[in-house]
Amino acid sequence: MIRTATPRDNGAIAAIWNRAVLETTATTDTEPRSVAAQRAWLARHGEDYPAIVAVEGGEVVAFGALTPYRPKPSYARTVENSVYVREGWRGKGLGGLVLDRLLALARERGHHSVIARITGSNEASLTLHERHGFVRVGLERQVALKHGIWLDVATLQRILSD
Repeated sequence: MIRTATPRDNGAIAAIWNRAVLETTATTDTEPRSVAAQRAWLARHGEDYPAIVAVEGGEVVAFGALTPYRPKPSYARTVENSVYVREGWRGKGLGGLVLDRLLALARERGHHSVIARITGSNEASLTLHERHGFVRVGLERQVALKHGIWLDVATLQRILSD
């Protein structure tokens, strides 16, 4: 089941996120979220920029969100998406379900373009986004240093309306 994230999901979302931050190069972030930072993250997500969770057996096993792409008013209808799946739940289609729901929510809220910024080593996320109609539109080479490794960041885009 996929539903809107609520404050009771904060612990599970932070656990998924913090593992990705500390143990992978799936995100360029290097600092885990504290309880207060996680609360603030969820509070920034509302009607136009929702956060959602996938729940199986009463447990949050994946989450996703839409965020503003840039603060300038001219970018108001472009959003950036993020999708994270808990360890042990990958490869079961949850990422696709979360991404599909985010795309539907973006359309419902009148967004025109969805951007995904994905580390070049994250083949699973690159493949997921391409399967869902995203096209690679850019590559920033060696822009993030994490775990002693320089990371490329690919930019993918999906236009929702003509």
